[in-house]
Amino acid sequence: MNIDPGTAGVDATSLAKLDAAVQADIDAGKHFGATLLVARRGQIVHRANLGTTAPGRAAAEDDKYLLMSMSKAFTAVLVLRAIEQGQFGLETRVAELMPDFATHGKTKATVAQLLCHTAGLPTAPVPPPLPLTAMGDLARTSKAINRLKPVYEAGTRCAYTSGTGYDALGQILVLTDLKRRSFGRIAREELFEPLGLKNTSFGLALEDPKRVPVSFTPSMATLVSPTMSRVFNTVLDAQAEYPCAGAFADIGDVFAFTEALQGRGPRGFQLLAPATFANARRNHTGDMMLENLPNKGLPVLRQMLASFGVKTLVAQIRSQRATQVDAYDHAAYPANFTLLGGYTRGVGDYLNPAGRTASQTALAAVGGGSTGWMIDTERDLTFIFLSAGLVEGFAHPRRLELLNDLAIAAIRN
Repeated sequence: MNIDPGTAGVDATSLAKLDAAVQADIDAGKHFGATLLVARRGQIVHRANLGTTAPGRAAAEDDKYLLMSMSKAFTAVLVLRAIEQGQFGLETRVAELMPDFATHGKTKATVAQLLCHTAGLPTAPVPPPLPLTAMGDLARTSKAINRLKPVYEAGTRCAYTSGTGYDALGQILVLTDLKRRSFGRIAREELFEPLGLKNTSFGLALEDPKRVPVSFTPSMATLVSPTMSRVFNTVLDAQAEYPCAGAFADIGDVFAFTEALQGRGPRGFQLLAPATFANARRNHTGDMMLENLPNKGLPVLRQMLASFGVKTLVAQIRSQRATQVDAYDHAAYPANFTLLGGYTRGVGDYLNPAGRTASQTALAAVGGGSTGWMIDTERDLTFIFLSAGLVEGFAHPRRLELLNDLAIAAIRN
């Protein structure tokens, strides 16, 4: 239920500026459309549906977006709940739960390090040499993750793993589940159903009329964009299990989840114990800088060839050399990873998706080039952004930082 922004201490004129900033991005061809939500003290004070989510289809509140890496928050909470139930611990070594993970010396990596991207795994949406079409096949990808070589000693650096770390966590949940359930069923029965999230799932029927297709605007498209769109729009079907980035949800369900994180879930259901949440929300990467450390060598070349083909791959390499394009080109900044599948703001003047003006303890989750949420618990403010039209690299966190700051600027008391 919406309430008057003024009664919640939020300025309606400032919220209009937030909408205008998103509309400006749409007009500039950065993405096609978006759905926004701002809440204060647990009450929705602003909603907006701008642009389109598919050709001829205006953005709507019940659109189901692929959350991309925002899905990690769901997987992280499932892991923390399993820890609360005594199935394993934060410091449990991954190899104790997945013995084959010890291959190539990955023996010291822990569950906590998988959660905060310090376990030594490379950056990859799908572990090489598997093609991108293996996305969503958890049993197959987990075997490939076990065979990966570490790119640094666990606990010494922080490199966002994209798919590898959180898919390993998904398989751990399967291997330790006393009921022998699939990952998708665990997520549904342990999280989505108790929270009343009727429009949220890992994987989604391709024919679902509210599914928002993954797309690229002409100005954001690259040579590999058609392949990426095809993979996301055809491989992630109702049976797909992609713990790192394969959840679909509408904005109302995302809001219900963020409320439950703050202890405002359905009566009688506690998402996480207060002590668990307090520990999980801290910065668990200290002063480590966020790095991009992809796998290299023959397995990666095999993956790229299998996914994109020779002509597209060669053309992409030539294009990058000619224009010096690097999606990961950015000034180094602290990772500030929590155990909740996202970030905390921390202290200092540097890029952070929560926003430059967010409270030090604010939390944020970022999905690919399309989604994000921010919870500023000190101000009791929540902002959620779901958009259609993929923006790759670090341009999206920068955009979220700006939008979150605009939402925070609307607060008047």
